[in-house]
Amino acid sequence: MVPPRSSGSSIFANGGKPKEARNSGAQSSLLRQLNTREVLTALQRHGPLSRAEIARHTGISGPTITRTVLDLLAGQLVEEAELSPGVVNRPALGRPGKVLRLASASVSVQGLVIGVQQCELTTAGLDGSWQAEPRTFATPKRYNDLVRKVVEQLQRSREQSKTSVLGVGISIPGLLRRQDKRTLVSPNLHQTDGQQLGVDVAERLQSLGLGNEVVLLQETQALCLGERMYGAARDIPDFAMVDITDGLGLGVVQGGQFVEGSTGLAGELGHITVDLHGRLCGCGNHGCLETVATDAALAAAISARQGRQLTLAEWLPLIQTGQVRVEQDLNEWLDYLSVGLAAVINIFNPSRLFVHGHALDAAPDLFDRLIERTARRALAPSLADCRIIRAQGSKRHGAVAAIIQQLTAGR
Repeated sequence: MVPPRSSGSSIFANGGKPKEARNSGAQSSLLRQLNTREVLTALQRHGPLSRAEIARHTGISGPTITRTVLDLLAGQLVEEAELSPGVVNRPALGRPGKVLRLASASVSVQGLVIGVQQCELTTAGLDGSWQAEPRTFATPKRYNDLVRKVVEQLQRSREQSKTSVLGVGISIPGLLRRQDKRTLVSPNLHQTDGQQLGVDVAERLQSLGLGNEVVLLQETQALCLGERMYGAARDIPDFAMVDITDGLGLGVVQGGQFVEGSTGLAGELGHITVDLHGRLCGCGNHGCLETVATDAALAAAISARQGRQLTLAEWLPLIQTGQVRVEQDLNEWLDYLSVGLAAVINIFNPSRLFVHGHALDAAPDLFDRLIERTARRALAPSLADCRIIRAQGSKRHGAVAAIIQQLTAGR
């Protein structure tokens, strides 16, 4: 990730439009990095481009584009391909032209999502295209077993890959301290408390001769990054993301910067007390918002009322087909979730508020009902400037985006 600034770390890959380098030394090096980042950003936004098209999109001169592309080709971050015949708005006469694209034919990255119940591993090109079906495996209950299983799966995936893997991005829940990437506490994944999963995985890979970049980021930041690169938050400098899957996490981006707090622990919206006599939370407190307003909380409430223990994935088809009636549970769940969303709108005034979760699939009108209840609780002026949207990205998008940004940010 881009190194943190005073108020947080940047979610945007480029810090502004580059200019042609005029001086030598540090300034020249910085301008080369900005030019390189701008070229990569153009390819991410527009797909395969010719050198002339890159120059038009970025405003960088032809000779500088040539030097930048040579550096990116040598670094295996981009690759050349033939222009497909019949492409709209491109010449059809003469020899097919060459275009540049983010590398995917010869290199790849891995994205790993550490979940409370299961982990998901995927492989993608630098353009974000999936290269294989995701691997899933149960999350081990002991930390040493988790590290061993993760490394084993990463190694097995690399052995079966037809491309060279440049690095891995890992999304993890819990309070992740920015300075040393240590999980201080994870209310729903206590085996990682006090541990540095990214460091331990990197060291184990290094010992196996598989050492390369490993990036660890908190799961809500992963969702923000995935939405920014592949979803509906492209070019949006101010937005918030609420994750309601296992826990209830909040990611806020303002002016292109993550709002992280002094050590990177900001965003624990799920641990605000909303019921003084409520259920015990994984953090040790009672009545936290995440005990009543998440996918897991809804599944637990329905299970208690129906007298059988099922996961949300098992409940959803029963709800959708009318085999069980859960309107009371849904209404209570919507009420509590709307309290959380209204708080985000009132405090942070985002232009977009994304919600990531699966329980909203229980009924066709459920999301609209959530917006209506949030509107009744949020301050009208703050709500007027905010759109509430279901997230399009995922944590695996974010894990992949994190390693791609790490590989490209320092070029």
